[in-house]
Amino acid sequence: MGPKTDSAVPDRELTTRHHTAPVEAVTISLGMVEFEIAVNAGPRVLGFRRPGGPDLLARLGDAGIDVPALGRFRFLGGHRLWRAPEIPPITYQPDDVAVEIEQTDSSVAVTGAPDGDGVVKRLVLTVTGEQVMVEHVLVNAGAQAVEVAPWAITQMAPGGTAYLPFGSGRDDGGVLPDRRLIVWPYTDLGAPELDLDGTMISIHASLRPAKLKVGTENTRGWIAYHLNEELFVKWAPIHGEGASYADKGASIQCYRDERFLELETLGPLRTLAPGGTTVHTEMWQLLGVGDADVRSVLEQLPTTPEGAHP
Repeated sequence: MGPKTDSAVPDRELTTRHHTAPVEAVTISLGMVEFEIAVNAGPRVLGFRRPGGPDLLARLGDAGIDVPALGRFRFLGGHRLWRAPEIPPITYQPDDVAVEIEQTDSSVAVTGAPDGDGVVKRLVLTVTGEQVMVEHVLVNAGAQAVEVAPWAITQMAPGGTAYLPFGSGRDDGGVLPDRRLIVWPYTDLGAPELDLDGTMISIHASLRPAKLKVGTENTRGWIAYHLNEELFVKWAPIHGEGASYADKGASIQCYRDERFLELETLGPLRTLAPGGTTVHTEMWQLLGVGDADVRSVLEQLPTTPEGAHP
């Protein structure tokens, strides 16, 4: 994530620079939604909206970071698939190469080139009614085993508020802890954008130039972002008991600075032998909530997308 770049190299400033190959994209309409897919970078989903509706995803142009021995990684905005754990020489490899796009009546698959370890990233978006299934696939096409986890990162435009469920909601007699807060070094827990309110973490995507990132275990299945009258929800598998996750077990994470806010979910770490595959699946939905009380809407969301309604 853009934040990830900041966290691993906190003293390096992000820059905006002309790139010799401007990003190109194609718009694909499937059912009730349309996607903007990069064709010469990625795999990246640059736009996601109902036809004629607002797009909540951030647009970052050529903003990026120059990393020694790697070149320039552009954030672009939108949604991308990274691999955890975060290791700068691997994580920030530029992905400015052509992708393969395959489309059917209900789905689109986007496959990138192998990275330096031979790991291939693939996004498969399938529309099912008012929801979108997004499969994040990592394939080890290299010669050596690698430890990886799919890392699904969605960059949202500033101005709204992110919500992460916090805690299991179980009482257990009040004697056992039911939540864990993971904090990145640059995070000020007293920041005005951060609110730890009972069973929910809320983070406002303000324009204040300061970094903030927190994470926790995914105990309710969803994370969300509210901007104006739109609510973007993405579901991911519940945190697996006994499973190993990167970032001290933060299977859901949120980062913000003045340019964007990121909603992130992670699958468990797996050791992939050559030819091995791991898949992390999210479900997306855009809900028109008007002037409804967003917290009430969120409290009624199921832990899986079945039964969610606009």
